Amino acid sequence: MVWLERLGRWGMNRYVVAAKDDPFQRAKWREPYPEAERRRFEELVNRGEEHGVSVGFALSPGLSIRYAAADDRRALIEKFRSLRALGVRFLSLQLDDVPSELADPNDESQFGSLAVAQISLMHELAEALPDVCWWLVPTEYQGVAATPYLEQLGQALDPSIEIGWTGPSVLSATIPAADAETRATTLRRPLLLWDNVPVADGPMRVLLHQGPYTGREPGLTPHLSGVLLNPMEHARASALAVRTAAAWLDDPERYEPEAAWEAATRELGAGAPAAYRLFAEAHRWCIACPDERDRDLEAAFDGLRQDPSAPQKRAGLRNRLEERLAVKDALRTGLTDRELLAEIEPWLDAHHMETRRMLAALDLLDALAAPATAMARCQAVIRFEGRLTRLPPTHLASYGPQRAFVPQLSSMRDDEARFESGSLTRDRNLAEEIVRFAEARAKAQLGG
Repeated sequence: MVWLERLGRWGMNRYVVAAKDDPFQRAKWREPYPEAERRRFEELVNRGEEHGVSVGFALSPGLSIRYAAADDRRALIEKFRSLRALGVRFLSLQLDDVPSELADPNDESQFGSLAVAQISLMHELAEALPDVCWWLVPTEYQGVAATPYLEQLGQALDPSIEIGWTGPSVLSATIPAADAETRATTLRRPLLLWDNVPVADGPMRVLLHQGPYTGREPGLTPHLSGVLLNPMEHARASALAVRTAAAWLDDPERYEPEAAWEAATRELGAGAPAAYRLFAEAHRWCIACPDERDRDLEAAFDGLRQDPSAPQKRAGLRNRLEERLAVKDALRTGLTDRELLAEIEPWLDAHHMETRRMLAALDLLDALAAPATAMARCQAVIRFEGRLTRLPPTHLASYGPQRAFVPQLSSMRDDEARFESGSLTRDRNLAEEIVRFAEARAKAQLGG
Protein backbone atom coordinates (compact mmCIF):
# COMPACT_ATOMS: atom_id res chain seq x y z
CA MET A 1 0.00 0.00 0.00
CA VAL A 2 2.95 2.33 0.57
CA TRP A 3 3.62 2.19 -3.17
CA LEU A 4 0.20 3.65 -3.95
CA GLU A 5 0.68 6.59 -1.62
CA ARG A 6 4.12 7.27 -3.04
CA LEU A 7 3.06 6.96 -6.67
CA GLY A 8 0.19 9.37 -6.11
CA ARG A 9 2.46 11.85 -4.35
CA TRP A 10 4.99 11.63 -7.17
CA GLY A 11 2.34 12.28 -9.86
CA MET A 12 2.16 8.72 -11.21
CA ASN A 13 -1.28 7.28 -11.89
CA ARG A 14 -1.20 3.57 -12.81
CA TYR A 15 -0.28 0.40 -10.92
CA VAL A 16 -0.62 -2.99 -12.58
CA VAL A 17 -0.52 -6.28 -10.67
CA ALA A 18 1.42 -8.55 -13.03
CA ALA A 19 3.58 -10.87 -10.96
CA LYS A 20 4.36 -13.92 -13.08
CA ASP A 21 5.40 -15.94 -10.04
CA ASP A 22 1.78 -15.70 -8.86
CA PRO A 23 0.40 -19.09 -9.96
CA PHE A 24 -3.10 -17.68 -10.51
CA GLN A 25 -1.67 -15.07 -12.88
CA ARG A 26 0.19 -17.49 -15.17
CA ALA A 27 0.21 -21.26 -14.51
CA LYS A 28 -3.29 -21.40 -12.96
CA TRP A 29 -4.85 -18.66 -15.05
CA ARG A 30 -8.01 -20.75 -15.61
CA GLU A 31 -8.72 -20.96 -11.87
CA PRO A 32 -10.41 -18.15 -9.91
CA TYR A 33 -8.42 -16.25 -7.33
CA PRO A 34 -9.06 -17.39 -3.75
CA GLU A 35 -11.50 -15.18 -1.87
CA ALA A 36 -8.83 -13.89 0.52
CA GLU A 37 -6.73 -12.77 -2.46
CA ARG A 38 -9.74 -11.07 -4.04
CA ARG A 39 -10.39 -9.13 -0.85
CA ARG A 40 -6.76 -8.01 -0.83
CA PHE A 41 -7.04 -6.93 -4.46
CA GLU A 42 -10.23 -5.00 -3.73
CA GLU A 43 -8.51 -3.14 -0.91
CA LEU A 44 -5.63 -2.37 -3.28
CA VAL A 45 -8.02 -0.92 -5.87
CA ASN A 46 -9.82 1.20 -3.27
CA ARG A 47 -6.61 2.50 -1.73
CA GLY A 48 -5.32 3.36 -5.18
CA GLU A 49 -8.38 5.48 -5.88
CA GLU A 50 -7.76 7.37 -2.63
CA HIS A 51 -4.32 8.36 -3.90
CA GLY A 52 -5.24 9.01 -7.55
CA VAL A 53 -3.68 5.77 -8.77
CA SER A 54 -5.74 3.37 -10.88
CA VAL A 55 -4.95 -0.27 -10.12
CA GLY A 56 -5.33 -2.87 -12.86
CA PHE A 57 -4.49 -6.53 -13.36
CA ALA A 58 -2.75 -8.71 -15.92
CA LEU A 59 -3.11 -12.36 -16.82
CA SER A 60 -0.52 -14.40 -18.73
CA PRO A 61 -2.16 -17.47 -20.31
CA GLY A 62 0.17 -17.76 -23.29
CA LEU A 63 2.07 -20.89 -22.26
CA SER A 64 -0.99 -23.13 -22.15
CA ILE A 65 -3.96 -21.43 -23.79
CA ARG A 66 -5.58 -23.09 -26.80
CA TYR A 67 -6.73 -20.14 -28.86
CA ALA A 68 -9.35 -22.17 -30.74
CA ALA A 69 -10.82 -23.75 -27.59
CA ALA A 70 -14.11 -22.14 -26.53
CA ASP A 71 -13.75 -23.35 -22.95
CA ASP A 72 -10.33 -21.67 -22.62
CA ARG A 73 -11.71 -18.40 -23.95
CA ARG A 74 -14.66 -18.55 -21.57
CA ALA A 75 -12.36 -19.27 -18.63
CA LEU A 76 -10.16 -16.29 -19.50
CA ILE A 77 -13.14 -13.97 -19.93
CA GLU A 78 -14.58 -15.04 -16.58
CA LYS A 79 -11.25 -14.56 -14.85
CA PHE A 80 -10.93 -11.05 -16.25
CA ARG A 81 -14.59 -10.36 -15.45
CA SER A 82 -13.98 -11.27 -11.80
CA LEU A 83 -11.13 -8.74 -11.73
CA ARG A 84 -13.23 -6.08 -13.45
CA ALA A 85 -15.83 -6.55 -10.70
CA LEU A 86 -13.30 -5.17 -8.22
CA GLY A 87 -13.69 -1.77 -9.85
CA VAL A 88 -10.62 -1.73 -12.08
CA ARG A 89 -10.40 0.57 -15.08
CA PHE A 90 -7.80 -1.29 -17.14
CA LEU A 91 -6.80 -4.90 -17.79
CA SER A 92 -3.81 -6.41 -19.53
CA LEU A 93 -3.41 -9.58 -21.57
CA GLN A 94 0.25 -10.54 -21.47
CA LEU A 95 1.41 -12.92 -24.18
CA ASP A 96 5.14 -12.37 -23.73
CA ASP A 97 7.87 -14.93 -23.07
CA VAL A 98 6.00 -17.68 -24.91
CA PRO A 99 6.76 -19.60 -28.16
CA SER A 100 6.59 -17.43 -31.27
CA GLU A 101 4.63 -20.02 -33.25
CA LEU A 102 1.30 -21.76 -32.65
CA ALA A 103 1.78 -25.14 -31.01
CA ASP A 104 -1.76 -26.57 -31.05
CA PRO A 105 -2.85 -28.13 -34.39
CA ASN A 106 -6.39 -26.83 -33.96
CA ASP A 107 -5.06 -23.30 -33.47
CA GLU A 108 -2.92 -23.62 -36.58
CA SER A 109 -5.86 -24.93 -38.58
CA GLN A 110 -8.27 -22.20 -37.46
CA PHE A 111 -6.02 -19.13 -37.40
CA GLY A 112 -2.94 -19.87 -39.46
CA SER A 113 -0.68 -17.53 -37.50
CA LEU A 114 0.00 -16.50 -33.92
CA ALA A 115 -0.91 -12.89 -34.67
CA VAL A 116 -4.35 -13.78 -36.03
CA ALA A 117 -5.04 -16.03 -33.04
CA GLN A 118 -4.05 -13.33 -30.57
CA ILE A 119 -6.04 -10.65 -32.39
CA SER A 120 -9.13 -12.86 -32.30
CA LEU A 121 -8.71 -13.50 -28.57
CA MET A 122 -8.03 -9.87 -27.78
CA HIS A 123 -11.12 -8.72 -29.67
CA GLU A 124 -13.32 -11.25 -27.89
CA LEU A 125 -12.06 -10.01 -24.53
CA ALA A 126 -12.66 -6.39 -25.48
CA GLU A 127 -16.15 -7.22 -26.69
CA ALA A 128 -16.97 -9.09 -23.48
CA LEU A 129 -15.61 -6.27 -21.28
CA PRO A 130 -15.95 -3.07 -23.30
CA ASP A 131 -15.95 -0.68 -20.34
CA VAL A 132 -12.23 -0.98 -19.51
CA CYS A 133 -9.01 0.08 -21.19
CA TRP A 134 -7.25 -2.95 -22.65
CA TRP A 135 -3.51 -3.46 -22.91
CA LEU A 136 -1.76 -6.20 -24.87
CA VAL A 137 1.82 -7.24 -24.27
CA PRO A 138 2.60 -9.06 -27.54
CA THR A 139 4.91 -12.00 -28.03
CA GLU A 140 7.33 -9.80 -29.97
CA TYR A 141 7.51 -7.01 -27.44
CA GLN A 142 10.96 -5.58 -28.12
CA GLY A 143 13.03 -4.47 -31.08
CA VAL A 144 12.61 -1.94 -33.84
CA ALA A 145 12.25 -3.70 -37.17
CA ALA A 146 8.83 -4.61 -38.53
CA THR A 147 7.93 -8.32 -38.76
CA PRO A 148 4.93 -10.09 -40.31
CA TYR A 149 3.61 -10.70 -36.78
CA LEU A 150 3.82 -7.02 -35.82
CA GLU A 151 2.42 -5.82 -39.13
CA GLN A 152 -0.62 -8.06 -38.67
CA LEU A 153 -1.16 -6.65 -35.18
CA GLY A 154 -0.88 -3.11 -36.44
CA GLN A 155 -3.28 -3.65 -39.33
CA ALA A 156 -5.99 -5.72 -37.64
CA LEU A 157 -5.99 -5.04 -33.89
CA ASP A 158 -8.59 -2.53 -32.70
CA PRO A 159 -6.72 0.82 -32.43
CA SER A 160 -8.17 1.44 -28.97
CA ILE A 161 -6.11 -1.46 -27.59
CA GLU A 162 -2.72 -0.30 -26.36
CA ILE A 163 0.33 -2.44 -27.18
CA GLY A 164 3.34 -2.83 -24.91
CA TRP A 165 6.96 -2.38 -25.98
CA THR A 166 10.19 -2.62 -23.96
CA GLY A 167 12.40 -0.67 -26.35
CA PRO A 168 15.11 -1.91 -28.72
CA SER A 169 15.90 -4.78 -26.38
CA VAL A 170 14.24 -6.67 -23.54
CA LEU A 171 16.33 -4.55 -21.17
CA SER A 172 17.20 -1.43 -23.12
CA ALA A 173 20.27 0.60 -22.20
CA THR A 174 18.88 3.47 -24.27
CA ILE A 175 15.57 4.09 -25.98
CA PRO A 176 15.90 6.55 -28.88
CA ALA A 177 12.85 8.48 -30.05
CA ALA A 178 13.47 7.30 -33.61
CA ASP A 179 13.12 3.67 -32.51
CA ALA A 180 9.80 4.41 -30.82
CA GLU A 181 8.57 6.22 -33.90
CA THR A 182 9.46 3.24 -36.10
CA ARG A 183 7.67 0.73 -33.87
CA ALA A 184 4.66 3.04 -33.43
CA THR A 185 4.40 3.35 -37.21
CA THR A 186 4.41 -0.44 -37.58
CA LEU A 187 1.73 -0.86 -34.91
CA ARG A 188 -0.26 2.17 -36.11
CA ARG A 189 -0.75 3.59 -32.62
CA PRO A 190 1.24 5.17 -29.79
CA LEU A 191 3.22 2.66 -27.74
CA LEU A 192 2.81 1.65 -24.14
CA LEU A 193 6.44 1.66 -23.02
CA TRP A 194 6.76 -1.25 -20.58
CA ASP A 195 10.23 -0.26 -19.41
CA ASN A 196 12.22 -3.02 -17.67
CA VAL A 197 13.70 -0.61 -15.13
CA PRO A 198 14.86 -1.23 -12.42
CA VAL A 199 14.06 -4.94 -12.73
CA ALA A 200 16.70 -7.39 -11.42
CA ASP A 201 15.37 -10.93 -11.60
CA GLY A 202 16.88 -14.21 -12.78
CA PRO A 203 20.63 -13.84 -13.40
CA MET A 204 20.42 -10.13 -12.50
CA ARG A 205 19.69 -10.79 -8.82
CA VAL A 206 23.25 -9.81 -7.89
CA LEU A 207 22.37 -6.21 -8.83
CA LEU A 208 20.64 -3.58 -6.70
CA HIS A 209 19.75 -0.78 -9.09
CA GLN A 210 20.22 2.49 -7.23
CA GLY A 211 20.94 4.75 -10.16
CA PRO A 212 18.72 7.38 -11.79
CA TYR A 213 16.30 6.80 -14.66
CA THR A 214 18.40 7.54 -17.71
CA GLY A 215 18.95 6.76 -21.38
CA ARG A 216 15.39 7.67 -22.44
CA GLU A 217 15.21 10.51 -24.95
CA PRO A 218 12.70 13.28 -24.21
CA GLY A 219 11.47 13.01 -27.79
CA LEU A 220 9.87 9.65 -26.94
CA THR A 221 6.70 11.12 -25.52
CA PRO A 222 4.88 11.94 -28.80
CA HIS A 223 5.10 8.25 -29.68
CA LEU A 224 3.90 6.89 -26.34
CA SER A 225 0.49 6.33 -24.76
CA GLY A 226 2.14 5.81 -21.38
CA VAL A 227 5.13 4.47 -19.46
CA LEU A 228 5.18 1.55 -17.04
CA LEU A 229 8.17 0.57 -14.92
CA ASN A 230 9.06 -2.97 -13.92
CA PRO A 231 10.59 -2.85 -10.42
CA MET A 232 12.87 -5.27 -8.63
CA GLU A 233 11.47 -7.80 -6.19
CA HIS A 234 12.79 -5.37 -3.57
CA ALA A 235 9.96 -2.85 -3.60
CA ARG A 236 11.47 -0.26 -1.25
CA ALA A 237 14.89 -0.42 -2.91
CA SER A 238 13.21 0.08 -6.31
CA ALA A 239 11.87 3.44 -5.20
CA LEU A 240 15.04 5.37 -6.06
CA ALA A 241 14.80 4.53 -9.76
CA VAL A 242 11.02 4.98 -9.76
CA ARG A 243 11.26 8.37 -8.02
CA THR A 244 13.69 9.66 -10.64
CA ALA A 245 11.54 8.23 -13.43
CA ALA A 246 8.62 10.24 -12.03
CA ALA A 247 10.75 13.36 -12.47
CA TRP A 248 11.44 12.40 -16.10
CA LEU A 249 7.75 11.80 -16.74
CA ASP A 250 6.87 15.16 -15.21
CA ASP A 251 9.13 17.07 -17.61
CA PRO A 252 11.25 14.98 -20.03
CA GLU A 253 12.72 18.01 -21.76
CA ARG A 254 14.17 19.57 -18.59
CA TYR A 255 14.87 16.39 -16.68
CA GLU A 256 18.30 16.32 -15.01
CA PRO A 257 19.16 12.78 -13.85
CA GLU A 258 21.73 13.83 -11.26
CA ALA A 259 19.55 16.47 -9.66
CA ALA A 260 16.64 14.02 -9.53
CA TRP A 261 18.91 11.35 -8.05
CA GLU A 262 20.27 13.65 -5.36
CA ALA A 263 16.75 14.70 -4.37
CA ALA A 264 15.57 11.08 -4.31
CA THR A 265 18.44 9.91 -2.07
CA ARG A 266 17.59 12.67 0.41
CA GLU A 267 13.91 11.74 0.40
CA LEU A 268 14.28 7.97 0.58
CA GLY A 269 17.33 8.04 2.85
CA ALA A 270 15.53 10.02 5.55
CA GLY A 271 17.28 9.64 8.88
CA ALA A 272 20.67 8.94 7.27
CA PRO A 273 20.64 10.72 3.88
CA ALA A 274 24.41 11.14 3.56
CA ALA A 275 25.05 7.47 4.29
CA TYR A 276 22.28 6.36 1.93
CA ARG A 277 23.71 8.53 -0.82
CA LEU A 278 27.14 6.91 -0.42
CA PHE A 279 25.55 3.46 -0.42
CA ALA A 280 23.47 4.22 -3.52
CA GLU A 281 26.52 5.64 -5.30
CA ALA A 282 28.20 2.23 -5.08
CA HIS A 283 25.16 0.50 -6.62
CA ARG A 284 24.44 2.64 -9.68
CA TRP A 285 25.96 0.15 -12.12
CA CYS A 286 23.50 -1.03 -14.78
CA ILE A 287 23.44 -1.49 -18.56
CA ALA A 288 22.57 2.21 -18.92
CA CYS A 289 25.41 3.22 -16.55
CA PRO A 290 28.13 0.60 -17.19
CA ASP A 291 30.98 2.75 -15.88
CA GLU A 292 29.45 3.91 -12.60
CA ARG A 293 30.93 2.10 -9.61
CA ASP A 294 31.28 5.08 -7.20
CA ARG A 295 32.37 8.09 -9.16
CA ASP A 296 34.07 10.05 -6.38
CA LEU A 297 35.97 7.02 -5.11
CA GLU A 298 37.04 6.05 -8.62
CA ALA A 299 38.27 9.58 -9.30
CA ALA A 300 40.44 9.40 -6.17
CA PHE A 301 41.79 6.03 -7.27
CA ASP A 302 42.55 7.37 -10.75
CA GLY A 303 44.63 10.11 -9.12
CA LEU A 304 46.49 7.55 -7.03
CA ARG A 305 47.24 5.39 -10.07
CA GLN A 306 48.97 8.32 -11.73
CA ASP A 307 51.25 8.84 -8.73
CA PRO A 308 51.03 6.00 -6.18
CA SER A 309 54.03 7.31 -4.25
CA ALA A 310 52.28 10.62 -3.43
CA PRO A 311 51.11 10.49 0.21
CA GLN A 312 48.35 13.04 -0.38
CA LYS A 313 46.84 10.80 -3.07
CA ARG A 314 46.76 7.84 -0.70
CA ALA A 315 45.38 10.01 2.09
CA GLY A 316 42.58 11.29 -0.14
CA LEU A 317 41.56 7.76 -1.05
CA ARG A 318 41.74 6.66 2.60
CA ASN A 319 39.46 9.48 3.74
CA ARG A 320 36.85 8.43 1.21
CA LEU A 321 37.11 4.77 2.14
CA GLU A 322 36.74 5.50 5.84
CA GLU A 323 33.58 7.48 5.06
CA ARG A 324 32.21 4.45 3.27
CA LEU A 325 33.27 2.09 6.03
CA ALA A 326 30.90 3.97 8.35
CA VAL A 327 27.90 3.59 6.02
CA LYS A 328 26.69 0.25 7.37
CA ASP A 329 26.42 1.38 10.98
CA ALA A 330 24.97 4.76 9.99
CA LEU A 331 22.17 3.19 7.98
CA ARG A 332 21.45 0.48 10.52
CA THR A 333 21.21 3.08 13.24
CA GLY A 334 19.59 6.01 11.48
CA LEU A 335 17.63 5.01 8.37
CA THR A 336 13.97 5.79 9.02
CA ASP A 337 12.58 3.26 6.53
CA ARG A 338 13.33 0.00 8.31
CA GLU A 339 11.77 -2.09 5.53
CA LEU A 340 14.18 -0.50 3.06
CA LEU A 341 17.00 -1.36 5.45
CA ALA A 342 15.91 -5.00 5.53
CA GLU A 343 15.87 -5.17 1.71
CA ILE A 344 19.33 -3.69 1.23
CA GLU A 345 20.94 -5.58 4.14
CA PRO A 346 22.75 -8.18 1.93
CA TRP A 347 24.24 -5.40 -0.22
CA LEU A 348 25.05 -3.41 2.90
CA ASP A 349 27.20 -6.31 4.09
CA ALA A 350 28.75 -6.60 0.62
CA HIS A 351 29.48 -2.86 0.54
CA HIS A 352 31.18 -3.06 3.94
CA MET A 353 33.25 -6.10 2.94
CA GLU A 354 34.39 -4.56 -0.33
CA THR A 355 35.32 -1.33 1.45
CA ARG A 356 37.47 -3.30 3.88
CA ARG A 357 39.20 -5.04 0.97
CA MET A 358 40.05 -1.66 -0.56
CA LEU A 359 41.39 -0.40 2.78
CA ALA A 360 43.56 -3.50 3.04
CA ALA A 361 44.96 -2.76 -0.43
CA LEU A 362 45.62 0.84 0.57
CA ASP A 363 47.46 -0.32 3.70
CA LEU A 364 49.71 -2.40 1.44
CA LEU A 365 50.34 0.59 -0.84
CA ASP A 366 51.32 2.65 2.22
CA ALA A 367 53.74 -0.08 3.31
CA LEU A 368 55.27 -0.31 -0.15
CA ALA A 369 55.79 3.46 -0.25
CA ALA A 370 57.28 3.72 3.25
CA PRO A 371 61.04 3.58 3.87
CA ALA A 372 61.61 -0.02 4.89
CA THR A 373 63.72 -3.06 4.13
CA ALA A 374 62.77 -5.44 1.35
CA MET A 375 61.96 -8.08 3.99
CA ALA A 376 59.60 -5.70 5.78
CA ARG A 377 57.79 -5.08 2.51
CA CYS A 378 57.57 -8.80 1.79
CA GLN A 379 56.04 -9.31 5.22
CA ALA A 380 53.51 -6.54 4.45
CA VAL A 381 52.48 -8.45 1.31
CA ILE A 382 52.09 -11.67 3.31
CA ARG A 383 49.91 -9.89 5.88
CA PHE A 384 47.83 -8.36 3.11
CA GLU A 385 47.20 -11.67 1.36
CA GLY A 386 46.27 -13.18 4.71
CA ARG A 387 43.73 -10.40 5.30
CA LEU A 388 42.17 -11.09 1.92
CA THR A 389 41.50 -14.71 2.88
CA ARG A 390 39.29 -13.34 5.67
CA LEU A 391 37.67 -10.80 3.32
CA PRO A 392 36.57 -12.86 0.30
CA PRO A 393 34.91 -11.11 -2.65
CA THR A 394 31.12 -11.16 -2.52
CA HIS A 395 28.91 -12.46 -5.33
CA LEU A 396 26.67 -9.40 -4.94
CA ALA A 397 27.48 -6.37 -7.07
CA SER A 398 28.74 -3.59 -4.83
CA TYR A 399 31.10 -1.03 -6.40
CA GLY A 400 30.30 -2.73 -9.71
CA PRO A 401 29.91 -6.42 -10.53
CA GLN A 402 32.49 -9.15 -10.49
CA ARG A 403 30.16 -10.85 -12.94
CA ALA A 404 26.70 -9.91 -14.17
CA PHE A 405 24.49 -11.18 -16.95
CA VAL A 406 21.79 -8.86 -18.30
CA PRO A 407 19.87 -10.80 -20.98
CA GLN A 408 19.51 -8.25 -23.77
CA LEU A 409 17.73 -10.29 -26.43
CA SER A 410 17.69 -8.78 -29.89
CA SER A 411 14.76 -10.95 -31.05
CA MET A 412 11.96 -12.92 -29.39
CA ARG A 413 11.42 -15.26 -32.34
CA ASP A 414 12.21 -18.90 -31.60
CA ASP A 415 14.50 -19.25 -34.63
CA GLU A 416 16.18 -15.83 -34.45
CA ALA A 417 16.87 -15.23 -30.75
CA ARG A 418 20.32 -13.77 -30.03
CA PHE A 419 21.95 -11.84 -27.20
CA GLU A 420 23.21 -8.36 -27.88
CA SER A 421 26.81 -7.40 -27.22
CA GLY A 422 27.30 -6.40 -23.59
CA SER A 423 24.89 -8.88 -22.03
CA LEU A 424 27.71 -10.50 -20.05
CA THR A 425 29.89 -8.26 -17.88
CA ARG A 426 32.96 -9.48 -16.00
CA ASP A 427 35.68 -7.88 -13.88
CA ARG A 428 33.99 -4.50 -13.37
CA ASN A 429 34.35 -4.43 -9.59
CA LEU A 430 36.23 -1.40 -8.29
CA ALA A 431 37.38 -3.11 -5.09
CA GLU A 432 38.95 -5.96 -7.05
CA GLU A 433 40.62 -3.43 -9.33
CA ILE A 434 42.22 -1.65 -6.39
CA VAL A 435 43.33 -4.97 -4.85
CA ARG A 436 44.96 -6.01 -8.12
CA PHE A 437 46.65 -2.64 -8.45
CA ALA A 438 48.23 -3.04 -5.02
CA GLU A 439 49.34 -6.57 -5.90
CA ALA A 440 50.86 -5.37 -9.17
CA ARG A 441 52.83 -2.70 -7.29
CA ALA A 442 54.10 -5.37 -4.90
CA LYS A 443 55.12 -7.62 -7.74
CA ALA A 444 56.95 -4.81 -9.52
CA GLN A 445 58.99 -4.11 -6.35
CA LEU A 446 59.43 -7.62 -4.93
CA GLY A 447 58.78 -10.13 -7.71
CA GLY A 448 56.47 -13.11 -7.38
